Amino acid sequence: MISKYSIAVLPFVNMSSDKENEYFSDGITEEIINALSKIESLHVTARTSSFTFKNQNIDIREIGKKLNVLLILEGSIRKSKNHVRITAQLVNTENGYHLWSDSWDRELKNIFILQDEIAAIIANRIITNVQTEITITSYVVKNTEALDLYLKGTYLFNKLDFREVENAINCFEKSLEIDSGLIRSNIGLCSCYMWLGASGMMNPQDAYQKMEYNINKVLALDKNMPEVYAVIAGKNFWMEWNLPLALKNINKALNLKPSFYDALIQKGMILVTLGNIEEALDSFFRAERINPFAPTINYLIGFVYSLTNENIKALEYINRNIQIGKYWYAQYLAKIEVFCKLKRFDDAWDVIVDLEKDPYNPLSIAELKAYYYASLNKKEETYEQIRIIENELQENLKKGNSTSFYSLSVIHLILGNNAKALDYLESGLEHRAAPFLFIKVENIWDEIRSNPRFINATKKIIFSSDNIITVDIVKKYRKSTLSKKQAALIQKEISTFMENEKLFLNPKLSLYDLAENINISTNQLSQLLNEYMGKNFYDFINTYRLEYFLKLINEPKYKKFTILALAYECGFNSKTTFNLFFKKSLGTTPSDYYKTKDL
Repeated sequence: MISKYSIAVLPFVNMSSDKENEYFSDGITEEIINALSKIESLHVTARTSSFTFKNQNIDIREIGKKLNVLLILEGSIRKSKNHVRITAQLVNTENGYHLWSDSWDRELKNIFILQDEIAAIIANRIITNVQTEITITSYVVKNTEALDLYLKGTYLFNKLDFREVENAINCFEKSLEIDSGLIRSNIGLCSCYMWLGASGMMNPQDAYQKMEYNINKVLALDKNMPEVYAVIAGKNFWMEWNLPLALKNINKALNLKPSFYDALIQKGMILVTLGNIEEALDSFFRAERINPFAPTINYLIGFVYSLTNENIKALEYINRNIQIGKYWYAQYLAKIEVFCKLKRFDDAWDVIVDLEKDPYNPLSIAELKAYYYASLNKKEETYEQIRIIENELQENLKKGNSTSFYSLSVIHLILGNNAKALDYLESGLEHRAAPFLFIKVENIWDEIRSNPRFINATKKIIFSSDNIITVDIVKKYRKSTLSKKQAALIQKEISTFMENEKLFLNPKLSLYDLAENINISTNQLSQLLNEYMGKNFYDFINTYRLEYFLKLINEPKYKKFTILALAYECGFNSKTTFNLFFKKSLGTTPSDYYKTKDL
């Protein structure tokens, strides 16, 4: 289903006489994407997917199909000294018709004002039936050289190449030396240090301190920068292990910038660690929708399914991710684990052999082999690899990398060495080894979950808070815009629409999709569900799915379906969600229900 509010911004063509100004046109394109992404009702394709089509001579209609968008904004940028000329046109991807075009000549110092104006013009042309809030910045660039350095730094960072990150840092720092008020450069520095710290290329504590310094600089000047809250949430999550606080800050980022791909990914990760699988998948599906060519999104969805032991689905998404970006190595680790859980050991070994031949592979071959041998219960071979891992761990700890504690704990758990698994778990949690963050939902730990040592060790992760709330509640309605009479009419309309169109059969259905289909804002729909119907979005949709499930189990053509296959058929997006909602609604498990009904 293509949203009528979906738009992609293709890389603006560099029309400057200096071809080296490519970074400038790319940077301004990204800034326009960012400005559009702040408008609530729009679905804005993220930079990664839009830039997939840079310098490609492909029909607009074909690009629209690949990006799943109705509208495309394209244009050109000409920079000349301290002036810039931007030309833009809006195109309908269904028929290729031009809907609107305009051009602007401005001083370079007003570039951020101009990008917000362009976003506002486009939003007002697209969204005619829902009131939108559009804020135009008043920030004027004090020094265009600082702007230039900021755009160069962003261009270098977006290469996601460790060899370029130091150059990006230098650009951001020089930019701030010239203009300390250009806080976008502080955000750029935060992104660099988070990446370096999380990847082990920089001491995490040093990275933390540098991030903290730049965060404070941003907040002192502007408390409405969505990017800074995403950075703070990342710090809360990866470094402080404070999950409720991370969720609170990532919600702030998404409130300010709804089509914020990185924030949607972070939110999904946070929700997974909290055990909120359905909400996590919803966040990841929304991220996939606005960034279908992202090199990690399908892996992350597959990772969630592997955690919940839905291994066929996990493999489907992991394979899809490999087709898009084969150099994201975490996906191969997940694939090996899934193959072993499916007892497809020959396939798992083939992946290990390929990785062993790959000169760029950063994964520990010993860890992969140990997991493989342990899954086969080949103890002698497993212990041989464990000795190698233990030696690697000592070297990695000097660099601040402690993830091997997790691997060693899992491997001993598979072997049945629970005491040894707990030893490594305690050490890993002490060193804040990141994979342990997912311990609440990963079912491999169920065997020792009630052990006092496990309970005590996992207290280092802050899971609980009274104010954890999901996306459709977090924006407490700025103004109560629905009367009781209006609410009753919309409720009736939704009920008729759901029964006739059966939108609930779509496992990726979101609050935004439903709001668009009934022509109200997401804010109004949230208000209706929570205040007038006493349900959140997920319970509302799952009620329809469960009713449909209970109907289908009595139909002859569905008799051969497994319980889980039928749940998927009815729109449930995970086994965990289905089982929990079924028991919550009917007071029994699906399998016990089947027995009582003699199905």
